[in-house]
Amino acid sequence: MTTVKEHLIMWPTLILLGVALFLLLYGINSSMGHGTAMYNCSIAEISPDYTPAMKEECRKLKRQ
Repeated sequence: MTTVKEHLIMWPTLILLGVALFLLLYGINSSMGHGTAMYNCSIAEISPDYTPAMKEECRKLKRQ
């Protein structure tokens, strides 16, 4: 059994650790670039995963 004194120490510590974990995960998530996609245009012509619009954009970039 835990004593009242141990409970008074344990719960605030767990809450602080939970808040620290949340802030760490939030910081990692917010530092990642959202809405940005990068494609490798060197394989665009042979890959079936690229849409025709993506292939056309890669062709335009290669012409420049």
